[in-house]
Amino acid sequence: MEIKKCIQFNGHDIFLIPGMNSDFLLYAPTLRTLLKIRDRFALRISENGLSQGVTDKGVRAVVLLLERSLKDAIKPFPMHQRKSKFFHLAIGLTKDCTLGCLYCHANAGKREEMPVELLYKTIHYAFETARKDNLKGINISFAVGGEPTTNWELFTSCIRRIKESEIQYGVSVHLSMTTNGYYGPNKRLFVAEHVHSVLLSLDGSPEIQNYHRPSLSGKESYPVVRDSALFFIKNVRSFAIRATISNHSVKKMPEIVEFFSREFGNQYHLVFEPLVPLGRATVNTHNISEPRQDEFVDYYIQAKELGQKLGIEIRTSAANHRRLVTSFCGAMSIPSFTVTTKGIVTTCERDIEVENFFSVFRNGIACF
Repeated sequence: MEIKKCIQFNGHDIFLIPGMNSDFLLYAPTLRTLLKIRDRFALRISENGLSQGVTDKGVRAVVLLLERSLKDAIKPFPMHQRKSKFFHLAIGLTKDCTLGCLYCHANAGKREEMPVELLYKTIHYAFETARKDNLKGINISFAVGGEPTTNWELFTSCIRRIKESEIQYGVSVHLSMTTNGYYGPNKRLFVAEHVHSVLLSLDGSPEIQNYHRPSLSGKESYPVVRDSALFFIKNVRSFAIRATISNHSVKKMPEIVEFFSREFGNQYHLVFEPLVPLGRATVNTHNISEPRQDEFVDYYIQAKELGQKLGIEIRTSAANHRRLVTSFCGAMSIPSFTVTTKGIVTTCERDIEVENFFSVFRNGIACF
């Protein structure tokens, strides 16, 4: 019999998580409870459930333990969309890119860009909605499709229109972007002057970065991206490095932390994210693939512990070490508005082909 991965107990989710060897973790996040159990006991819990009427003595003991935990329980999160005090807008300026990353989820490199008219209507819609609904402000990001700075004229035009609208509407804006950093000093300076939060994609040492993320012509990208990192660390208000981890680099995660410490010091956050098999990663499986889940967890823990010693905060979106969260990402916030180069509106930056939730943006109006 297959062991159920999630069981309900008094409205709380109880997770049975496979561990090493034949162990399981019984994890009740909202009951603040974590137990290590054997696989046979996990099977008994899966078969009998966790109700008050259970007759299995061992399972009954777990039920009693969970019942005692109810007095300190966190209220189960309601499963509904969250209303945000901010308008969340993600803009897909282009599907083009200056790198040829082996695992690109967007399969970037296509000469497709958002028309200026559509771009301006998108910005106008966000500011009009934020003012009409009396929101606190607008969070605008560039993380859809390709590298946002590839079409420099379009990127700078977008920033100027946002700044003008901020003054016109009296609505504050927080600008953030994910970037490959593969450009020179003039572009770095403009980004640092106008963007509040920068997440730089840099996967590790030259050997890892140049393998994962070569230039379009196959040349090394590390030296240029390294210079961008050094500049942004000193000149951007909020800066983080994102390292995508593959089967090729997963065992080197602690080495990556040590290497970055030597190269960049510790005045930044380091974000480790496992490779997601989307886009180009689905056709480059002979060269690169996602890491094994258990290896990512083991080496992430080692990397985080090393980061604590070196003064570098290590993060991953797969786990929040400080608090329980109600959703994985901002896509579950309303209004969350992601506009692709073709004017398709979706909630998720990775839903570029709009296979899930989307609408069509026409005449400044989102038509669902």
